[in-house]
Amino acid sequence: MNESNLDRVIEIILIDAYGEEEETVAWGTVLTDVIDVPTQAELLGQTVTVTEIGSSSGRAEVTASCQRPHGTRGDVTFADLAFPPDSEATWLHAAYRHYLGLQPFPAIPRPDWTWPDQ
Repeated sequence: MNESNLDRVIEIILIDAYGEEEETVAWGTVLTDVIDVPTQAELLGQTVTVTEIGSSSGRAEVTASCQRPHGTRGDVTFADLAFPPDSEATWLHAAYRHYLGLQPFPAIPRPDWTWPDQ
């Protein structure tokens, strides 16, 4: 994973965002547009189904609505999830964690994935 590639993705996502709230909305919009839900992820080592991704007003973070296999539902910060390393979700997740100053989880850009160069 190349930091300059992550920086490029961040720059494209935030190009028209001014301030923390607009940046959070920009992240939520791109993640919602690119990641098909429901999708599987891991949260604290347990598999969950991500049913919705978005930004909450008043909170400067992207959140995800998740459901555990036995039906328990809850909202978590998107940064706390982990996705399969070769998925589109993982590449954007790595960029989001990098943007937050967190260590990105392993991500492998897929050769068939052209975003943001579409």
